[in-house]
Amino acid sequence: MSGKLRLGLGPGQGSNARLRESVSCLNWLSSYGGTSVTRPYRYRPALFFVLAYALSWMSWLAGIYAGSLPELEPYGALANLAGVLGPIGAALFLVLTSGSAALKHDFRDRLFNLRRVRPLYAALAVAIPFAVICLSILLSLWLGQPADQFGLSGGAGLVPLVGLALVFAPICEEVGWHGYGADSLRDRFDMLPATLLFAALWCAWHAPLVFVPGTYQHELATMDNKIFVVNFFVSIIPAGIIANWFYYKNDRSTAAAILLHAMLNAAAVLIAAGQVAKIIATFIYAAIAAALIIGDRRLFAEGPRNFLNAR
Repeated sequence: MSGKLRLGLGPGQGSNARLRESVSCLNWLSSYGGTSVTRPYRYRPALFFVLAYALSWMSWLAGIYAGSLPELEPYGALANLAGVLGPIGAALFLVLTSGSAALKHDFRDRLFNLRRVRPLYAALAVAIPFAVICLSILLSLWLGQPADQFGLSGGAGLVPLVGLALVFAPICEEVGWHGYGADSLRDRFDMLPATLLFAALWCAWHAPLVFVPGTYQHELATMDNKIFVVNFFVSIIPAGIIANWFYYKNDRSTAAAILLHAMLNAAAVLIAAGQVAKIIATFIYAAIAAALIIGDRRLFAEGPRNFLNAR
């Protein structure tokens, strides 16, 4: 045996070493942008809803506190308004920090690409809320309610209320709820459970507004008949089911979701319907939601789906 130390590699070892070097080189290039490695984005529904709730509820609680002190009262209204930014704030944070080009492109396209919106569905989004509230008023006349409900709402606060209910709130909410929230639930659950969970979470998000002076929810809570404030929260469940169905039927268009939300608010704000009529409207919306679930069984039977990976 030779006394020299052999530095050479045995049979097969040279090719294995070169393979390992090649893999290491590719990994290095990938980490520095030489080769892009695309990983499927995994939605984070729990974090989204925790953030949306936290941002909104902290603002509303701050508004309640500020409103209780005369010297801070002007800031109370500002804090209450800022609470509406919770859903959009949570969505923007998760999208912008996701590191996913696919998610960012999808988020922008669903918000700004109006070709996703189907004209027939857009027309229904405008017509149905007003048809429902007018039918509800008509039915309430049989229960002794006044006929002047068919008139338009008035009052000095109508203009800012219209701006809040028809523009600010629908945009800030839907960019969050359907810009990220609904799809994040679909990533984990079947369509029907995801829709019901979404409706329940949307409903519960409004809860602190009952304690915020100046809000519609607080006004209902201070009425003698507590069924009116209960009806408000119950009405969100069928509205959430309809909204989710409408969103997916319009190719996941966030703009379509904003339109429907605005029209639901418009019918409730612009028409002077009484609370009895609004209870009837809840039953009608519940019937519509049930009809959609039964009539569109194919959609509501779909399983979990990550729409980014499907593209």
